[in-house]
Amino acid sequence: MAMQMYIVAFKGQFSQEVSRGIQHRIRQNGGYILMVMKTGVIAALDDSRVPQVESHPDVGLVGGVTLNPRGYAADRLQKVFAENLSKQLDVRIE
Repeated sequence: MAMQMYIVAFKGQFSQEVSRGIQHRIRQNGGYILMVMKTGVIAALDDSRVPQVESHPDVGLVGGVTLNPRGYAADRLQKVFAENLSKQLDVRIE
């Protein structure tokens, strides 16, 4: 399946415990954390794994995200996403 960008919104109030639990669920399902906010997480996730993330008890909503490349903050967001993604990738040079 295809890797897409999703917003994973928290159910209820933000807490470190809830945020970490949802991030862990995303990573367990092969996803990558692109950005964490007080309302949720923007993640890159395989379409086939969305139901597993949605089933977390603290997830209120999972929805697709598309950036307008000419949008006001698109360049900045893409840089933030790339930086956060680079911290999660294991690159080996042989």
